[in-house]
Parts: sequence; structure tokens; C-alpha cells
Amino acid sequence: MEIRVEAYRMKWPASCRLYMAHAIVFLVATLATAQEPAPSTQEVLARARANIATTFATLPDVFCDEKIESSEIHNGKAKREMTFDSVITTRKLSTEDGRLTENRDVRLIDGKPPKQGKKYVLPFTLNGGFGILFNSFLSSAYDQCNTYRIVEAGASEGNLIGLEVSRKVDSKQIVGCETFLGSAVHRFWLDPASYGIQRIESIDQIPDGSRGFKSFTGRNDFAMVQLGPRSYLLPASVRAMVTMEPGSSEQLSYEAHYSNCHKFEVTSDIVPGSGEEPR
Repeated sequence: MEIRVEAYRMKWPASCRLYMAHAIVFLVATLATAQEPAPSTQEVLARARANIATTFATLPDVFCDEKIESSEIHNGKAKREMTFDSVITTRKLSTEDGRLTENRDVRLIDGKPPKQGKKYVLPFTLNGGFGILFNSFLSSAYDQCNTYRIVEAGASEGNLIGLEVSRKVDSKQIVGCETFLGSAVHRFWLDPASYGIQRIESIDQIPDGSRGFKSFTGRNDFAMVQLGPRSYLLPASVRAMVTMEPGSSEQLSYEAHYSNCHKFEVTSDIVPGSGEEPR
């Protein structure tokens, strides 16, 4: 007697086959991601330096609208406040050292045109906020002064890569590091694809107030800005807070926002009989 045996084949609905395909793709992508080792501190540092060098090499001179709000605070309440509306122009000092100069043309003070001949002083001014010096923080020329480490991103940083830069404890005894402050810590939050700087956070604690203040906290946020055919990461805002002497409730606050940035170009018109008129 012959017994017929038929193979049993389950017929999967089309929707189930689609879900299984998606699951396989997701699993493969997850395994591939898991197999990619996280970049080392030196790799992150090298890529950040390369991004800065490439950007700075082609960065044109720039002018932007700037709005500054500065205040003196006592016991949590503003005692004195001022606002400056300006046009800020930044230019490269050289292509090697990564430094920018800042020049301001103040148009409004507390919403009104400034009076000619009158001197106006903000409660707190932060020089170099727009053209922040990257060279002493990330340049290889100062590796003997700095320590570097990767820091874990929190919820507010998302997938950004955190690179913390601090001075070595004995940096003042190291040749070339004598003028650097050993207590400051800076965190650079980098885009994981381009390694461009998205944000810089700074903190400096001086409990005894020996440098004229007790603590300093700062934050620089950056955004892509189109300048001609290329886009550049430029400061979008700069914030800083200084707590004065120990036991004092006095604080100084600074906040600047930038917008309407353009390439700075000099053109001229030649008018017959009147020479050259720059504009």
C-alpha cells in the first residue's frame, strides 16, 4: 500500500510578508549600527579640527544685525538694564590662527538713536562672543595645555557628540600655557555627520572670587547661514551669566542674538568730476 505524503506549506498573507521584510531590514540595520564602534576622543577631536579648518579657510568677512540685552541683577531682580541694536562686522585677522575681529556700529540704545558725544556702557559686555576663539580650545598647538574627553549626550543634546575641553591642573607651569585659566571647562556639541559645532557651553568656578568673580557660565548656539553659494555655521546667540563676589547676590547677565547675516563686500562708484566715492 502506497501512502502519499504532501508537504504542508503555509500561505502567508501579503501584509504579513511585508511586515517580515520590514523586520528583517530593521534587524540588519540595527546589527550594522551596533557593530560600528564609537569614535575615540582623538578621532572626534581630529574631525572637529578638520571641520573648523575647512570652514575658516573659505569663511568670508561677515556683517549681521545684532541685538544685545545686558543687565545687572540683585537678589534675582534686574537693577539696571540696557539694550543695544547694532550692525556687527567680523573679519579674519589671518587664515592661520582662526581669530576674528569684531566691530560694532550701534544704531539704537534702549530703542532710541544714541546721542552724539555721549558714552554708553553696558552693565556687562562679552567681547569676542561672535568671533569666539576656537584656537586655544581645539588647536593641536595647545595640546600640552588641555585635556579632552567624550561626554554623554542628554535629552536636550539628542544624537550630538559631546567633546569636553579643560586645562591641565599644572597648565600654568607648562611652556606656552602660562596665561590660560586652569578652572574653565568647555563643552563642544558636534553634529555626528559633519562634526560641525552646534553649541558651546562654558563654565568657570572661582569659589574665593580671586579673579573678581565667583562663577561664569556661557553658551553659544550656532546655525547654518547661507553666504553666497555656500552655507556656514555662524553664531545664532550668545549667553553669559557672571556671579560676583562670594556671599554677594549680584549677577551680571549678557545675551546677544544675530540675524540677517551677509558677506561683507566693498564696492565703489566712480562719479565723473568727483573722484571715487566708496560705499
